[in-house]
Amino acid sequence: MARPVENINIDGIEIVPESETKHIAKFDNWRKSYKRQNPDATDEEAQLYVDNKRKRKIKIAQDKVVFTELEKKLEDENRIDDLASELSEDNYFHPIHFTQAEEDGAIPVDPNGGKILVNMRPQLAVNIMCVELPLEVIDELNDHIDNTIIPNNEDFSNKLIGQINRDKRSAQLRFPHKKDEDETGKMFADVLEGLAKQYITQTIDTDCVPEVNDMWTIHSYEGDYNPLHDHGSKTPIGLSCILYLKVPEQIEALEPVDTLNGASGAVDGFTYLQWGTNGMRDVNILRPKTDEYVKPVVGTLIMFPSWLRHSVNPFFGEGERRTFSANINIYDKEGNE
Repeated sequence: MARPVENINIDGIEIVPESETKHIAKFDNWRKSYKRQNPDATDEEAQLYVDNKRKRKIKIAQDKVVFTELEKKLEDENRIDDLASELSEDNYFHPIHFTQAEEDGAIPVDPNGGKILVNMRPQLAVNIMCVELPLEVIDELNDHIDNTIIPNNEDFSNKLIGQINRDKRSAQLRFPHKKDEDETGKMFADVLEGLAKQYITQTIDTDCVPEVNDMWTIHSYEGDYNPLHDHGSKTPIGLSCILYLKVPEQIEALEPVDTLNGASGAVDGFTYLQWGTNGMRDVNILRPKTDEYVKPVVGTLIMFPSWLRHSVNPFFGEGERRTFSANINIYDKEGNE
């Protein structure tokens, strides 16, 4: 059973006043994000969240040094199996924090705490996995994107069909996921591969070896959109995912919809999923519904077969609609396609 990393003591970690750092704007964004996710939270609770997040980041950095040095020492001594016994359980990178919790099917998140809540939503002819990631993970990803992915500006649009070009900030950027390229990308790719393994197990009850093929971010502004399309993979079975990282207020204010009748503007910025050709007339005569509009919610990830056709509607007004996407190859347990 996994030991929750939120039980790790960070009280002894000292932090300097925010005014003495170069990250005042970042900390302010953390507060705003926390208040947006927790509308009833007080200013004191939001400040405590920011302070604890700063402490965790310091402890994670300290623990990573200790873990890496011990891991190298044990590898040199051919005693790597002793890692769990020699590393303090209060170290964020102790294996006890990454053992899957069988009691609820949740997957622990490396390294900021919380659990990924997974819910399979079976539709006729397709399974869609809906995942809720902790706010801390979203903050870490957005920080990394703001400070690394966007400045690197590695254009990925030549591999995509998205019409993401209406604003000078509009972009589709590669998110490296190999360990020697981007450690944050590698860590999140590991999480995605764990989710993909769970998807395949719950869908066709078989073991597999998932492999992230590519990852990228989409930065959409007013008028940007993504036409109806599907994704490819190196293997016959492939999975794709969409993670919502930032959602403009005018999209957040919209309600989920079941029908577009009399609903002008009700799906601006929504993701559209289509797994058949049935329309409203078919549904009215009891044929199954074969499409769905998904309202983007920060922290929600949807995973689906790569063949599933999907699109993104344009939206209007201020703000960035930021998403993360990935394609995942699925091999059998022997590593064959």
